[in-house]
Amino acid sequence: MVHVFILNPEYTDREFAEHLRQKLARIPDLTYYVFLTGAAGDETKLASMIEDIFQEDQLRIYSCGGIYSARRVLAGINDISKIELAIIPTEPVHFLEAFGSQEAFADVEAMVAGNVTRVDYIRTNHGVALNSVTFGLESYAYRGYDNLFVLRVMGRRLIWILANLYALMLTPNYMYSIDIEKKPGRYRAMEVSIYNVPITSSRTVFSDDWNVSDGLVKFMLVSRFGIIGRLVYAFRASRRKIAFREDDPRNMMCDVSTVKVRHENGVPIWGCLDGSLINAIDWNIDVVKHGLKLVIPARYGHEEQ
Repeated sequence: MVHVFILNPEYTDREFAEHLRQKLARIPDLTYYVFLTGAAGDETKLASMIEDIFQEDQLRIYSCGGIYSARRVLAGINDISKIELAIIPTEPVHFLEAFGSQEAFADVEAMVAGNVTRVDYIRTNHGVALNSVTFGLESYAYRGYDNLFVLRVMGRRLIWILANLYALMLTPNYMYSIDIEKKPGRYRAMEVSIYNVPITSSRTVFSDDWNVSDGLVKFMLVSRFGIIGRLVYAFRASRRKIAFREDDPRNMMCDVSTVKVRHENGVPIWGCLDGSLINAIDWNIDVVKHGLKLVIPARYGHEEQ
């Protein structure tokens, strides 16, 4: 097996890379390569190149960074079913909480010795996502974050708080045409979300029902008007006091395998795939059941399903 480590410079540094190489050098009979990408976003091109070079080998790719890095790696792979993906988080990756402590995934030796379990991933006509595809509130928050990133000297946490306030104030209640399991409907919403593990980037947990291998994802729709109503929603959501139902147009949640989303007027809408923003008119979304081999730390004792 060939072990390839891809480091995102936006979330790692030279010290991390040096410590990683030192750890890998101590593991006997390990064939490995360490790549530090030139800039955030280069993971896709690099992953594609790696897949071509090692197409005759069993390949395990380690994405060192956040959920964004892992998605960009997957986006560069032509046949996801043939590779094993390991995520070594250098910032919170809430998707991993479906398997236990995130800290365990940061143990390089345990990840190298780890087994794989088959999990679902989300496929769209504009790319793949490991955990989430969102429209509305969260996509506006990421757009705000990108616009404010010049202020990074103030710290990422403060920028993210400002970006969320920006989204709460400016996200419109669009009228969406949404097909849920091929059943068409019209919905006015501030936020439309599809989650594998229903934890937002701001650590809001919407459900304890986590299953990343059942071929289903959580579909959520939220509608709010006015700044006060949105602030109250954000406060209650952070304390898990929002009651979601399958038939409530203000707070809808249900399990789905396919969804189609578009603006009723046919204008492009911003979709957010694990933190990556894409502007498109039509969004076709489905779940690839057991489509990804995810590496689990050896201490967890998982074996391939």
